This record gives sequence, structure tokens and C-alpha cells, in this order.
Amino acid sequence: MGATCCKEQEELDFSQGPELGHFQLLKIIGQGVYGKVRIVQHKKTKKQYALKYIDKSICIKQKAIANVILERHLLERIDHPFIANLRYAFQDDETLFMALDLMLGGDLRFHLHQQLRPHEGQVRHQVACIALSLNYLHKTNIIHRDIKPENILLDQKGYAHLSDFNIAIQFDPSQPLIWSMAGTMAYMAPEMLARKGYSTQVDWWSLGVVMFELLFQKRPFVASTKEALIHAILHDPLVFPNEIISRECRDILTGLLDKSPFHRLDFEDVKYHPWFRGFDW
Repeated sequence: MGATCCKEQEELDFSQGPELGHFQLLKIIGQGVYGKVRIVQHKKTKKQYALKYIDKSICIKQKAIANVILERHLLERIDHPFIANLRYAFQDDETLFMALDLMLGGDLRFHLHQQLRPHEGQVRHQVACIALSLNYLHKTNIIHRDIKPENILLDQKGYAHLSDFNIAIQFDPSQPLIWSMAGTMAYMAPEMLARKGYSTQVDWWSLGVVMFELLFQKRPFVASTKEALIHAILHDPLVFPNEIISRECRDILTGLLDKSPFHRLDFEDVKYHPWFRGFDW
């Protein structure tokens, strides 16, 4: 039995495209909408990845095939230090596999559930990482549309990486406005909820919501019904809790959560904001 296993490993053909047999299957670390996520190790390079299993039958039932194909195509086009990048993609009859950069620090939702409130400096570092990834995406004409704690992963050194491009969209720079509603409502920008057409500014709003949540352990706009939440995001003023944060931190949050996309902060505004004074970009 052992000899057969070793012989099979020696005879693996790595000259062809990747396949499941090229990886040693390790620990399952999560369950996505379409299947599990597990740590795998490439048998030749010994590098570890997060292997995302996407069950084709579930995609068909949920009419999500187009989204999955788009996600793969987008991920094949991008590569950035603060994105969970796609390294391999392959399939068999039942499953599509995507091997992504492995992040072992957990997602920000996990850390929020642990009630581990980060200090302002940690939040600044995490916001900077995601701001850099958003700047890269927007220059590539991609809007993520689902910035939230679950989709921000930490590596072992604490750097934040953007993940999950399932509802990301590529836009035409000559016609930058998008009209379809997509994302998680609590993190949606006012212009998307109002169906006024939107562009890259929606991602900066969502980052502002995440930043607020990290600092105060709650979102800036909450309500018990969907209708009330939409009304709050569209009309309620931004109110800060009593917890003490710096004046510069409060100011950048106010700029990210400006209800007008025309006045909302973008990457250059964030990078040169006083909150980031002295920060090594």
C-alpha cells in the first residue's frame, strides 16, 4: 500500500495543466456557498494554498454559473500583494477548483466575533492594505462591490488581503456607471440603494463601514428591517459612539461615509489624509 502510494507520487506528471492529484489535501478550513475550502500543498513546489471547491450542481441550481466564470476570469487578470490571488484553476466533472493564496490569520469577522477590538493603529494598517488593493482594482476597471469583514483576510503577519470576487464587476471607463444592485445591504452605498447609478466610490463607502465596525464593534447604520436599513443609510446622519478616537480618525471616517459619491474620499484623499501622516505606503 505504501509502496504504491510513493510510486504514484513519483510518476505524477506536472508538465500538463494542474489537477487535484498534484496537491496533498490537508485541513478543511471553511465552508463557502458552493463548497468547502481546504488547505492543500503542491506536491512539487511544497507551497500551500487555500483550495476552494465549487460544486457545479449548486451553481446550476442557484443560477450562479455566470458569476463563478466571471470571478475566475477577473482573478486570472489580477495580482496584488493585498489580494488573495488565484494561483491555479482546474476542474473535474463535478467540481471547479480554485487554489488561492493561503491566509492563516482569519477573516475580520472572526476577529470581531472574538470581541478583539483593535487599536487605532491596527485599523489604520488594515485600512491601508485594503485601500491599496482597491486602488489597484479600480485602475484595472474592477469594482469589488462586497467589501465586508468576511471578505478581508489576515495573513500570519497581520496584513489584510481582499478576497471573494464573486460579485465583482468590470466596467467600461467610457461608461463607468453601473445600475445593478449587488452586495451585502449593510455595506451598500447610498447611491446603489437609491438606484442612481454608481461606480468605484461604492467600495470606499463599504471600506468606511468596515473601518467604523472595527473601531466601535458595530456598524454606523443599523435597523430591524430591510426597509428601515435602507432609509437609515440614505437619510440618517452619521453618529459616533462615545468611545475615544483621534480627531483625524473621526474626520477620515466622515469622509469615507459621505452620502454623496462626489464628495466621498477616494484613494488619493485617503493616502494623503492627516490620519496617515508619517505612514509608510
